[in-house]
Amino acid sequence: MAKYGYIRNAPGGPTVKKQMQLMAQYGVGKDHIYIDEGRGGRKQYFELLQKICRGDLLVIKSLSSLGDGYECIARDWLRITEAIGADICIADMPAIDTRVSSDRKLIVSAVGQLLNYYADRQRARSASQAKGIESARQRGVKFGRPPKKYDDKFIEVAEKYRQRKLSLSEALALTGMKQSSFYYHMRKFDNRSI
Repeated sequence: MAKYGYIRNAPGGPTVKKQMQLMAQYGVGKDHIYIDEGRGGRKQYFELLQKICRGDLLVIKSLSSLGDGYECIARDWLRITEAIGADICIADMPAIDTRVSSDRKLIVSAVGQLLNYYADRQRARSASQAKGIESARQRGVKFGRPPKKYDDKFIEVAEKYRQRKLSLSEALALTGMKQSSFYYHMRKFDNRSI
């Protein structure tokens, strides 16, 4: 039985150093710890899933290390505990430790069902929210920032610049904008409905 650790260093979460100390407390060797930095990819996690075998132990800081959202967490929980047959120890939730041999099936099943329940609720809430947004759009509710209204000074400068009566530097000085902002607003101004 091998012990593996997975550290997902998300912004605002515990540091890698603290999580490494935690892994040492559980007896996980440095060569068996997989670390993914930030919110981006989970390359190390997928490498870990290729290595872990039946009877191995995966130590994680929290359940959220398994994924973003209940659906992803539930899928990976079941993949690791049932399909692969490895145990999971969650440091933040000692009651959810599948190593307890007599209660393993109960814990795996209960946690899997709970995660699936919350994933279903999350999907239902998203669907309800989408219906509400669609209903509001049908009633004519506008979302987001209102379109910028260009004042007469900008319109005059834009027209003169377009007719090449003003240079770019003169147009920037008159509007007080930086070049990128000026070009952005020129495009928006040209695409506005007249």
